[in-house]
Amino acid sequence: MARDRSPWWRTGGRSFPRKPAVAFALALVSLGACSPQHYHTRADRETYSILFEKSNEVENVEPDELPLAPSSSPDLSKLLPKPRGDEFLGDFATFEAGAKVLSLDEALDTGIHHSRDYQSAKENLYLSALDLTLARHRLSPIFNAGGGATRASDSRNFRIEEGMTEIVATNTFSRTQSAGFNWLLATGARLSTDFTQDFLRIMSGNQSVNDSDLAVSLVQPLLQGGGTTVTLEALTQQERNVLYDLRDFADFRRAFIVDLVSDYYGVLRSRDLVKNNYVAYQGFVKNVEREEALAEEDRRTQNQLGRLRQAKLQSESRWIDAIRVYLQRLDEFKISLGIPVDTKLVLDDRELQKLKIDEPGITRDQSVEIALVTRPDLATASDLVADAERRIKVAKNGLLPKLDVALDYNAVSEPGDSTPAINWERRRWAGSLDLDLPLDRKADRNIYRATLIEVERARRAEELARDRARLELYDSWRALEQERLSFDIAEQGVALAARRLEEQLLLGELGRGEARDLVDAQEDLVDAQNQRTATLIDHTLARLRLWRDMGILYINPDGSWAEKLENETP
Repeated sequence: MARDRSPWWRTGGRSFPRKPAVAFALALVSLGACSPQHYHTRADRETYSILFEKSNEVENVEPDELPLAPSSSPDLSKLLPKPRGDEFLGDFATFEAGAKVLSLDEALDTGIHHSRDYQSAKENLYLSALDLTLARHRLSPIFNAGGGATRASDSRNFRIEEGMTEIVATNTFSRTQSAGFNWLLATGARLSTDFTQDFLRIMSGNQSVNDSDLAVSLVQPLLQGGGTTVTLEALTQQERNVLYDLRDFADFRRAFIVDLVSDYYGVLRSRDLVKNNYVAYQGFVKNVEREEALAEEDRRTQNQLGRLRQAKLQSESRWIDAIRVYLQRLDEFKISLGIPVDTKLVLDDRELQKLKIDEPGITRDQSVEIALVTRPDLATASDLVADAERRIKVAKNGLLPKLDVALDYNAVSEPGDSTPAINWERRRWAGSLDLDLPLDRKADRNIYRATLIEVERARRAEELARDRARLELYDSWRALEQERLSFDIAEQGVALAARRLEEQLLLGELGRGEARDLVDAQEDLVDAQNQRTATLIDHTLARLRLWRDMGILYINPDGSWAEKLENETP
């Protein structure tokens, strides 16, 4: 008997139906062959849809501000360069020649779009919404499909018979394919289906067999695990978590801008300190030159001259230290903005001239009333109480016995049928009731008792959050009032110190002054000037922190903020 050498896909002059198998295989390959970019795009579309939807429930978070952007260095080419460095920087003035001048508005816009901390906060918010997409997916039909094919030749059972010259092998082709889905319904019911088809073809004789099987199962918990509250708890909490994260992001944006403004003015304050110390140092240089001329005429003692020379050295040392502190704070500010630290940059010191003492225009009690309504963290604290109360219902459900009703349906094809069709007459269905009365409920009991404690903790946390909000506002008002009074004192101090220095310089020219008095007057003027700048900056920051603590500091997409209270109506 000659061995069948015809191609495995054709026997007996007829080809077996390959198209269903090929189509099924191509479908599986197409499902698994999507490019990473395809999944990236779908994840972004679904996640941003959630964020855009929920951002409508949170004040001061606009949808356009939420998408992630690739990391990149800021483009500073549009900024105007500084022609030359300022003389009070000494040898470091050359480093500022040609440096880009960054205004406060430009700094805030740069920070919003390039700060590493800000981008990380946006990514954390994205990841929270990404988790929600999976929680939603678990309550939708989850499909599955698979399959496999085998081509085999088997001659292990061959028996030699008279007249045979060749070994005859049994050539077979088999294919298995399945598809189905699982679906967790809101009531706690789980619906699952599975369709399986086994195909076998024996090449010799062109024999084929199809076995098809369809199974459908539905299980509905009636007591423990049943009901929408229990089933949807995980999804409900994840939905609320995204809302809480959006509120936290709104608070983060306020705090981020206030911190950037504080850092910006802190750099300018350090620069102004350099300038004041330089002016003081130059004053000591002139005073020493004058006193040396007077000493040559025996109108000054060496002790007085030595006192001034020592003061000049100390003033020079303070000036040099101030330069180092200024340059360090400038480099740290670049890092905060996401600007490479080796970038030649200088902040616009004209921003200090714009500062003024501006009162909020409301009372302390009014600010507290507004904050209790508008602050996102207080809204979250209240919602966390509701979350804890909802978990009590879930814990109570866990104390119930298990009682599940199940329905099963199964239909198969005809035995040995050559077609893949299901014979709906060959079916089986069954209904069952499953009761479980566990005697050990200690773990469930402990969970229930713990949820009761969590409710009390959540309520105390809400009260604490409100008290802390009041405390922050009271402290903000005290700081605001203190800085206003400090500024008035500093203004008087500058005028007094300037008058004292002028008097000491006049006495020195008349030969009646004391070196110690001149040194003290010069140092007091520098201190008073530094204090005036500091209190002006601190009052501005205290006002911003008050608006932040009230929850009404509205941040624009470019990082600027609303300065007028009437534009900040809750």
